[in-house]
Amino acid sequence: MAMEHGAPKIPEKLRVLIMFESTGWFDTTPEEKKDHVLPALNEVITAWKQYEITLLGTIDRDILTAGHAGDKGFHALFLYDVPDLQTVTNMTHAFRATGLDRYFRLEAIIGRPFFLLEA
Repeated sequence: MAMEHGAPKIPEKLRVLIMFESTGWFDTTPEEKKDHVLPALNEVITAWKQYEITLLGTIDRDILTAGHAGDKGFHALFLYDVPDLQTVTNMTHAFRATGLDRYFRLEAIIGRPFFLLEA
């Protein structure tokens, strides 16, 4: 018997999965990473806290991988509850505005909690 339900409801907070990939990172020197890239990355991620977002979890694939992301297309995943689409746009734009898009690529997947597991 098929389960019937209506169209998904847009939740009050969006569930957002941000896929994080290192790109130009591999073309930088250790000094550039230490003096510029990592401080800028930390600053942007810290600045995200100004928004009403909730970090739900992260995954870093570095246990069984090294180097470029390959066919998976990401090195890490960040899962947030975010109040609205503009906030997601602001978060990704922060990488462009600071030049971090030279070193990293972000892609956001927007959804909602899975109804059978988080009712």
